[in-house]
Amino acid sequence: MSNIFPESLMRIAILVWLFVFWPILATAAISESEPNNLFAEADPVQCGDTVVCAILSSIYDVDHFRFDVYSGDSIIAMTFDCAGSETNTLMVLYDNRDSVVAVNDNSGPGMFSRIVYRATYTGYYIVRVIAVVLEGDSAYNLQVYCPQYSTEDYDVCATARIIPSFPYYHEGTTRGMRDDCRGTAAPDVFYKFHNPAVSNMFITVCSDSFDARVQILGRCCGDFWDDASEGCGLGAELVSFSLAEGDYWIIVEGMAANQTGAFSIEVVAQMPGCPTPGPVVLATIGGYPFLGWPEATGHSY
Repeated sequence: MSNIFPESLMRIAILVWLFVFWPILATAAISESEPNNLFAEADPVQCGDTVVCAILSSIYDVDHFRFDVYSGDSIIAMTFDCAGSETNTLMVLYDNRDSVVAVNDNSGPGMFSRIVYRATYTGYYIVRVIAVVLEGDSAYNLQVYCPQYSTEDYDVCATARIIPSFPYYHEGTTRGMRDDCRGTAAPDVFYKFHNPAVSNMFITVCSDSFDARVQILGRCCGDFWDDASEGCGLGAELVSFSLAEGDYWIIVEGMAANQTGAFSIEVVAQMPGCPTPGPVVLATIGGYPFLGWPEATGHSY
């Protein structure tokens, strides 16, 4: 008997099936729980989850879903049909200050919605789903993805994140990083800065998720200057007095190998004051008026 469906076409069909259906099968399927009309009642979901067949029971019904994202990751949230439903949805994305950061009506399939947004901090976001009109269908599926952007090697001292100026603030994480310098066995994150003059340096690392330690190094993985392991929650506050002019590195890490998580860092430099301006005189040199310092107005000018 001849092969009616050639093997090459069979392989193509399998690949198409995997491309279309595998993302749904590979994620966790969860159910909506009511009430979830308020932010405080938002259903917890994780990146990669699919909320299956949620219901907008009336025009006044709104659904909220809360999930955590790392800074720099993208957020892709999409509603789509449940068993062929054609519900007209609208989605709103809120940050952890209850501020609207994205809104979408019909960018998904049919009259469904799709939001794409890049997270600007590590923390939670909330998606609100609303029925624009409630005529006929009221069911929908919601899928939340948080693809990671290509990570930069800030966990390697040689490619530390550059601090361009002071004051400086950044939110980061040591989760998923490697241990480049053996201060402790915990993963590291590095920053590099140039100190233009002798100054006092104030470094504050705040964290609620792990016991953090911060150090100043004069070179990669060596030339130890100062360190601190206490202050600002589980973080650390470091003051380095009279730090000489030059290049320095900051290392943020946990106190033990299993201590990792999100943190914020603030670096403030207390520079010396400007010198007192010298006197300025108006003189005539070569028949032309000259405004300058007294030592520059002599005959040898």
